[in-house]
Amino acid sequence: MKYKHFYFAILRRIFLLIALSSVATYLFVTKVYVWGFITIAPLVLGIFNVIGYFNKTNKWISFFLLGIENEDSTLKIPGKSGNKSIDEVYEGIKRLNDVFKQTKIDISTQEHYYRSVINQSATGLFSINESGRVININPAAVKLTGLQEYHHVNILSNINSALPGFIVQSERNDNNSLVFENRHGQKLLFKLSCIKTSKGNISLVAVSDITKELDNREVDAWIKLARTLSHEIMNNIAPITTLSKVISGYFIKKGTIIKEEDVDSVIIKNTVKGLKVIEEQSSGLMNFVENYRKFTKLPDPEFSVIDLSAIIENTLLAAAAFKGFGSFKITRKIAGNIFVSADEKLLSQVIINLLKNACEALVAADIENPELIVGLSSDASVTRLGITNNGPGIPPEIREQIFVPFYTTKENGSGVGLSLSKQIMLKMGGDVILDSRKDTTTFTVVLELNNSM
Repeated sequence: MKYKHFYFAILRRIFLLIALSSVATYLFVTKVYVWGFITIAPLVLGIFNVIGYFNKTNKWISFFLLGIENEDSTLKIPGKSGNKSIDEVYEGIKRLNDVFKQTKIDISTQEHYYRSVINQSATGLFSINESGRVININPAAVKLTGLQEYHHVNILSNINSALPGFIVQSERNDNNSLVFENRHGQKLLFKLSCIKTSKGNISLVAVSDITKELDNREVDAWIKLARTLSHEIMNNIAPITTLSKVISGYFIKKGTIIKEEDVDSVIIKNTVKGLKVIEEQSSGLMNFVENYRKFTKLPDPEFSVIDLSAIIENTLLAAAAFKGFGSFKITRKIAGNIFVSADEKLLSQVIINLLKNACEALVAADIENPELIVGLSSDASVTRLGITNNGPGIPPEIREQIFVPFYTTKENGSGVGLSLSKQIMLKMGGDVILDSRKDTTTFTVVLELNNSM
């Protein structure tokens, strides 16, 4: 039984105090005052002995607890005191102190290991407290952002004025990552996560250079555009070339132009048909070129503060002219009047394009209870306008192509609407994001923090 000597020592002292108290009480009751006062003396000494006995052990226990509080494991516990009961307590404190010391060493080793891993990481990592001060940062983050430990995140305004606000925002949402460009032309992706601790909330920020990745995507986009342009142009030119040869064949025989009297009604009729087809194909090519000019000569946005809620209502009125619109259930999820800084004409054009696509998708789907949902929300980071239809989702192989200029799956589509809408939003510092699932498709117009009010 551990600490048995300690227990026995306490019991002996308690019994001695009880015995002395009983004797002193008896002597005073029997009026033997002299011996009563004499008995009080050892009773008082016994009380002080008990107090001293507990103080002796409590002192070392308090030293041990104080050491734990201050993360100090250097406490020197006495070896042998000559009192077995006290020595047992000392031994227990020593074992606890050794466990605490080993735990501290293990934690320090783990911390050193994780710091080494973090410092070797190519991804920049840093954490900030609730006041916006950097409390930990690795070399990669220092190189990418210019931050140092104990700096305030306001320094990141050198990269983008909206970046500090994005990082220290109090209310987190699903959009915890944004891309910003620094003065060296690097495109930096910032991702945030919040950790709750006993000392408050800590924000962990991961930053990585995605310039090369974005450049590769841009090259891929241009390759896809070139293929689409070639495909569209060839589709229009091939019939014109073929028909030109056919028509020429009517009037040139064996390298010689036929005589006037050899031109009959059949030749004239076929020539007229051929020229009609050439005219149609030429018009299609001209429309294609005109659409290309729209895409490449997009005007710079003229920003002003506009009521996005009112614009949505106006575009919904205009969308009433689209085929099938009157048969759809229109659901509005608009959180009051939301004001943004944007180009009203260009933004209206984007919304109209997305509403038109949604209507065409519902008409083509031919489903029961077609529904068009228009949602608008805003927070400290972004303003989002979502246009959702409950038609069948867009296949994965098409999703990758859907924003490529002139790519279309529609028989009479130009393939310009979505790519032009995305280009407009990118010019205004926002984006158009596709989220397509089995039974719904949503296009979300995003206006970032630096453009939202």
